[in-house]
Amino acid sequence: MDEKKLKEYDEIFDFIEKSQFDWERLVTDDQVKIKTNQNEVEFEFMTTILQKFNLRITTVSFTDYYGIVFGIEKRDRN
Repeated sequence: MDEKKLKEYDEIFDFIEKSQFDWERLVTDDQVKIKTNQNEVEFEFMTTILQKFNLRITTVSFTDYYGIVFGIEKRDRN
């Protein structure tokens, strides 16, 4: 993923960093993901992020190492 595309997600991760200190950006296979380091997540906060930044969840996975990982992408503004 190119730098310009990654910069589009900076505002999202700045917001997340202020609210959830243990959530991070993860980029794999040209996809931006939210890495939680937790084994459970309150979806109220996740819903807030999705609505505020016009995102959708593309994938959800769990590993003991990463916790819950959400693939995200920006929705079309149409």
